[in-house]
Amino acid sequence: MVLRLLAGVGSSGSETSVDEKKRRRMNSNRESARRSRMKKQKHLQDLIAEMGRLERERREMLSICDDKTKGHLILEAENGALLAEKAALAGYLGHLEALMIRKFKEAGGQCSGVQEPWQVHYPPLHVAASNTGVFRI
Repeated sequence: MVLRLLAGVGSSGSETSVDEKKRRRMNSNRESARRSRMKKQKHLQDLIAEMGRLERERREMLSICDDKTKGHLILEAENGALLAEKAALAGYLGHLEALMIRKFKEAGGQCSGVQEPWQVHYPPLHVAASNTGVFRI
C-alpha cells in the first residue's frame, strides 16, 4: 500500500496530464464530429436544391417537347392536305392536257401554225369541282 501511495503521489501529475490529453482528444473528436455533421447537412441541402433545379428544368423541357410535338402534328396535317391538293391538281392538269391533245387532234393537228397543243386557243371550258375533290369538265 505504501508503494501504491508513493506511486500515486508520483504519478498524479502524469495522471492529470493523461486526463487532460484524454479530455482534449474527446473535445477535438466532438468538434470534428460536429463539423462532419454540418458538412453532411450542407451537402444534403445542396443536393435538395439541385434536385429542385433539375425538376424545374425537366418540366420546362417537357413543355417545350409538348409544344414541338403539337407543332409537328399540325405541320404533318398541313403537309397531308397539301399532298392531297397536289395530287388533285396533278390529276386535273393531266385531264386538261389529255383534253387539249384530243382537241388538237380533232382540229387535224393544225391550228394556224401553232406547234404546241397548249398554245392552241379554245373557248373557255366550264370546270366544276365535285364534293369528292375531283374536277369535272
